[in-house]
Amino acid sequence: MAEWIKIASFTTPQDAYIVKGMLESNDIPTVLNNTTISSVYPMTDTWAPVELLVPKHDEIRARQLMKLDGDMA
Repeated sequence: MAEWIKIASFTTPQDAYIVKGMLESNDIPTVLNNTTISSVYPMTDTWAPVELLVPKHDEIRARQLMKLDGDMA
């Protein structure tokens, strides 16, 4: 079983999904994690970062791709 590592946080789900798509198109599996309170209280729109996770063995390549794509400083 792969160990997953957080490589980025985003303020909007849209930004997270763009980077997720770019990484997955380069054969890097991804998981998005968003722990907003709205999952408990659906009428609440409380902000929480969207975390992007990749398998630890893909971390370096994912960071390089994100940097080349301008998604990471």
